[in-house]
Amino acid sequence: MAAKRKVPQPSREVLFGFHPVIEALNAGRRKIHSVIVDRDTLSERQAEAIQLAQKQGIAWNRQTPEQIRSACGSDQHQGIAALASLLPNDSVKAVVADAASNAKSPLLVLLDGIVDPNNLGAIVRTAHCAGADALVVPKDRAAGPTTVVSKVSAGALEHTRLCRVTNLTGTIQWLKKKSFWVAGLDMKGKQSLFEADLKGPLALVIGGEGRGLRRLVREYCDFLVSIPLCGRVDSLNASAAAAVVLYEALRQRRLG
Repeated sequence: MAAKRKVPQPSREVLFGFHPVIEALNAGRRKIHSVIVDRDTLSERQAEAIQLAQKQGIAWNRQTPEQIRSACGSDQHQGIAALASLLPNDSVKAVVADAASNAKSPLLVLLDGIVDPNNLGAIVRTAHCAGADALVVPKDRAAGPTTVVSKVSAGALEHTRLCRVTNLTGTIQWLKKKSFWVAGLDMKGKQSLFEADLKGPLALVIGGEGRGLRRLVREYCDFLVSIPLCGRVDSLNASAAAAVVLYEALRQRRLG
């Protein structure tokens, strides 16, 4: 039987929109090969991107809106794009080690099968703003760090440590050995989010759209928390729920 041929993976992608391009230039985590701006107009933000590119010795050029749309595959390019290397994948071990060296109680966000890049982008933005140390997402059957995610996150993805793992439950077990508490967000959780202790080394696990946490992931959590709901709708979507729990964690941590 012939060996299965590996399909070569792309090493570059086209970021698009003001925030992703400018934040990628500011963050310095990717290699930016070139910047493209609309040849018909030049806004302040486009000029800012050109200045950043010039300071870093990055080539830039002007193209038609149609050429930019063709390059990035989206009408939402806002007249600016950049050819860049892929976002580097981080490791959970490195994130935990860095937190320990800084005498910090780390906060990780584990996503159990978020498949919508819009939801992932919204969660990335909130996690970054709420001070999470990293996001952990499965490599398979889940949304990854695409250019759409960077656009939806308003560029927050460019500053966010993102760890893609093969086995989420294995990662949870490893974190527990490192003295993390693992809290799963579940609408059937008996403990209210506002009664839970979210201080100290903590991994928050957010379930996928519709199905929530998978059974095995739920069983590996130390405790389950639910968000109190007052209306007739029985749940929040994944990104809204993540925002609520992350800011409750931030509130508690600031209070000490």
